Amino acid sequence: MESDMSSVIYNSEDEEDLFKLFVATHESQLNSIGLPQSKWKTLFKKLNNSVFDAGDNFIYSHEEDSEDQEILSHTYLHVYTKSSMEPDDEEHIYLIDHAWTYTLDSAKAILNANENLVQRMCSIMNISCSNSSENEVIENILKEMWRYNNSYILQNTNQAGFFTRCWFIMDEFGSRIHHSEEPTFSMVPFFFCGDKMMYSLLFPAVSVTAGEEVTCNYPRLKNTLSEEMKMALKYPWVPSDLSEIDFSQSEPDLDYFMSGRHMEILPEDEYELPSLVHEPKIRLYTDYPEVSEFLTDPRFYSTTEKTKAHILWLFERLYDYKSLAESRGELFYVSQFPSEQVLINKDLLAIVCRRSCEEDEANINTFENCPKWLPTTYSLMIELPQFVSYFQNREKRNLDNVWICKPFNLARGLDIYVTDNLTKIIRLSEARPMVACKYVTDPVLFPKENVGLVKMDLRFIVLLRSIQDFELFVYERFWLRFANKPFSLEDFEDYEKHFTVMNYSDFPLQQMFCHDFIKQFEKVHSPHKWSDIENKIYKMIKDIFIASALREPPAGIGSFPGSRAMYGLDIILEWDRNHNEPQINPVLLEVNWMPDCKRACDYYPEFYDDILSVLFLNEIEGKHVVQL
Repeated sequence: MESDMSSVIYNSEDEEDLFKLFVATHESQLNSIGLPQSKWKTLFKKLNNSVFDAGDNFIYSHEEDSEDQEILSHTYLHVYTKSSMEPDDEEHIYLIDHAWTYTLDSAKAILNANENLVQRMCSIMNISCSNSSENEVIENILKEMWRYNNSYILQNTNQAGFFTRCWFIMDEFGSRIHHSEEPTFSMVPFFFCGDKMMYSLLFPAVSVTAGEEVTCNYPRLKNTLSEEMKMALKYPWVPSDLSEIDFSQSEPDLDYFMSGRHMEILPEDEYELPSLVHEPKIRLYTDYPEVSEFLTDPRFYSTTEKTKAHILWLFERLYDYKSLAESRGELFYVSQFPSEQVLINKDLLAIVCRRSCEEDEANINTFENCPKWLPTTYSLMIELPQFVSYFQNREKRNLDNVWICKPFNLARGLDIYVTDNLTKIIRLSEARPMVACKYVTDPVLFPKENVGLVKMDLRFIVLLRSIQDFELFVYERFWLRFANKPFSLEDFEDYEKHFTVMNYSDFPLQQMFCHDFIKQFEKVHSPHKWSDIENKIYKMIKDIFIASALREPPAGIGSFPGSRAMYGLDIILEWDRNHNEPQINPVLLEVNWMPDCKRACDYYPEFYDDILSVLFLNEIEGKHVVQL
């Protein structure tokens, strides 16, 4: 360990120039983590010369007698200061190295291939390797690491909106620093552009004296939180029984629907909405390449002038309807509805869907989801204590506890995790706002040649022409997505086993036309008829959109005369074995706004001709749609 700053020799002019460059490159980071400017130059020197000198200023203490026997054994090691320190002094800023950085899908494979890493993780996590097989030790690491994990995101510069979440475990020093509701130090990740490495920085948050314990804050913990929420957030380090908490769910107030969301500004004056039925040349503005590429109907033509277009088919969100209408002097058609986030955001979607559940259907004592087509879903942002209670109550009844954690508003399989580890779920909630949805553990599987029975889901395209008059259509042609490995309730980190979205990765992609799928499905799952399943799917889709219109915006979808929209609904099929004869039921996974329809266009080149004719010209005949 390098620990002596006095041995570092600089040319003063070079040092000052390098420091200015360091600040220019890292200033936004330095400000965002709240590091006092008085410490910036010391940090620069330590980063530039890889100075890890925490050993000179801190000491470990092994406490044998913990007052709280519920606190896990690894917390007996504590870190203390050797001298007094001030938040604004120049010198007390320390680098913490990361012992292991990885992505979750690769963690198990890395451990299997690196015995030294396994030994180091066992030492850090206080895991005994005796009397355990190699596989058991690795499984213990994968379970215990969630008490130590932290994460950051690497953006993909080649693909907008794509990123990789990297998880890391700090070195032996950093991993011995404990949490407190009144932390003495701040500890934050920091990316140094000089060596393109991520470190954690440790610096005093308050004045500390010699011999004082070094602690950092509990993630997400705030003084304003309820005691139940604090207990849930502290669970990874201080386990507790929350099963007495009422885990029933109620609809939040309007503030929740408005929080962190832009509200649309609609026209107050009455403007005329031009009819397009007899328009010889319908001008369409789009920022969606597929539309321009595949739209062949001669009645539509593309324009680059947004203010002169009859139709705005937008990938970007439109919020100010009013100004656009005023600038045009008339209304316009647009490919979105006000407040449609109630369908798109996964936390709001669950709230909306629960409205379709009859009051006498809901019975929290049975642990059955209601409506049946909606997986039990909790917002980990506001319902974490209820979720922990529900999880622990299921555990006490020996019910399965596999969950899938999803961000509120990301698609394409990004940042989604399957797990039965409660600590992991709680820690995942720190990374971004997430929901925990009950994982479908008995899905209807489909045979894949040379592989076996794999998980599958279906993408249905739904067209909403009016919410006020409730004009809703479903595109008859759906498409399939398949996993690449046989399904089983293990190896939850294996993407190719538990996920079906392969077209944004390097994994093999199996493609099949829906008419071929139906024939094979009925053969494999006889005597089940696809027409019966399809009717259930259509009813579910209708129920979802009816529920979305039961309340006014922002708690429900809004109305605008020119709104027309296309949504992609992802649906999985599940076995219901609570009857004499097993039944197949649809389960909603998510609703996607402006879904990626490249595959639809490849399969059916007339796809956008059909879609736009239904939405804007009121043509249904021969357009492969069913009105619901």
